[in-house]
Amino acid sequence: MPFPTPHTPWPMPEWEKVRHMVNEAAMWWEGDTSTLASRYHGQYRPSQFSGGITGSVSRWFWGAPETQQNRRVHLPLPADIVATSATLLFDRAPVFTHPDQEVKGALDNILNPDAFPAELMVAGETCAALGAVGWRIMWDSDVSEHPWIEWVDADAVFPSFSYGRLASVMFVETLPPIDEKHVWRLFSEHTAGRITYRLMEGNEQSVGMVRPLPEHPNTVDLADWVDESSSQTTNIPVMAAGYIPNARPVVGFRRDGKLRHIGRPDLTPDLFPLFDSLDETWTEVRAEMRLSRKKIIVPDWMLKNRGLGMGASFDHDQEVFSPVKGHPDSNMTPEPYSPPLRIDAMLSAAEAWATQIIRRANYSPASFGMDSDGGAMTAREVDARYDASLKTWSAKSSYWRAGLKDAATALLMKDRDLHGKHPDVEPVRVEMARPVQETRNDVAQTVQSLDAARAVSTEQKVAMLWPEWDDERRDVETARILQEQAGTVDPALFAQADEPIDM
Repeated sequence: MPFPTPHTPWPMPEWEKVRHMVNEAAMWWEGDTSTLASRYHGQYRPSQFSGGITGSVSRWFWGAPETQQNRRVHLPLPADIVATSATLLFDRAPVFTHPDQEVKGALDNILNPDAFPAELMVAGETCAALGAVGWRIMWDSDVSEHPWIEWVDADAVFPSFSYGRLASVMFVETLPPIDEKHVWRLFSEHTAGRITYRLMEGNEQSVGMVRPLPEHPNTVDLADWVDESSSQTTNIPVMAAGYIPNARPVVGFRRDGKLRHIGRPDLTPDLFPLFDSLDETWTEVRAEMRLSRKKIIVPDWMLKNRGLGMGASFDHDQEVFSPVKGHPDSNMTPEPYSPPLRIDAMLSAAEAWATQIIRRANYSPASFGMDSDGGAMTAREVDARYDASLKTWSAKSSYWRAGLKDAATALLMKDRDLHGKHPDVEPVRVEMARPVQETRNDVAQTVQSLDAARAVSTEQKVAMLWPEWDDERRDVETARILQEQAGTVDPALFAQADEPIDM
């Protein structure tokens, strides 16, 4: 992708559709009520007449008059959806392997600490919320002796594709301001073996003009590493950056040659009216609880006078009021009153909205603690209950395996380059465990069936039953089993001493 020309509007017009998609998904992910109210103020959402005629509109719940805002409640189901996506993918950290033991040792050192799985969990949640995540290899000997992977949110990544294949990735970061008038942005474009930089000074609405790297404090050191074209070589034959989509396609982009390969968030526009309706229902639950608090009906002479000319007003939070006029000499006494609750019906409605949203997002309600009996289940029963979530995991894990393979391979190559070794190595292999595993009883039954059919070796049976063991421990266990099955016999039990033969 070419760098933006001077004075290009910001955000870049050709990426406006992506920016709008990402920003609206991010808004529901964050769940800030003031932002939701501001975004939908005065707008209308699609609706239906009771007879089923489509095409009518109704006001967004979050777009209602501002006088009601302080009573609204947002149920953070959008955040739960993207967090569940990350948990399904990375609750068990991916396993990175390599056929070369020396290379595998280096790989374990830079990719398997506790920090990397935690970073993956964050990247997975961001990817599900915004539609994609970018990665790039970073290195700085003052920070770490090894390179590392930095994850970049989708709204700061601009991938470029050639016939469906990633050709380059551009990142943009807003640098700390030098003054109040200007906005400094650093663009970096990654291609195979090279990174090119552009520092631009503009404002909130424009990228402005290209400036030399030494003109901003954050890019002064970078100027020492680039050539006359403001580029640097990475000394590895592959791209030191990448782009991992959450899902594809974005239906509205399929005819756009530049955007048709952009990733799709889990929080799609068709879910936004459902989120809005769920929040409306949940707010009604809160209102029902508030309005159903015990109240006392008393004569009006017992109430506080608001003052001359102030009139009377109704306050939902007022616990003591009287619609009945009385006199101090009358026998009327205060009476408690507790309205009936309709919470159960409202909770059922909220659960119905939530279930519809979860299924529309291609997940199983059981993944969110819903539709669960609580009893022990076999692996097949678990698979059936979590079918939608497992299918979503399967699709997403394909994108992530490919992306992590490229990222880990580039990271390994750069690590070897920094330590004076030849960077060209075989690609790294990535394995991701299914989120629903077979129970030990299920595995034992499978092994028993295969053994009865004489279709599995003892070595493979041990590997199936004990996948967490290393090769050495499996070999020892296999040898023990084979020894027991062979029925080792002491020769002394049957041998007899030789006797001389009479001639």
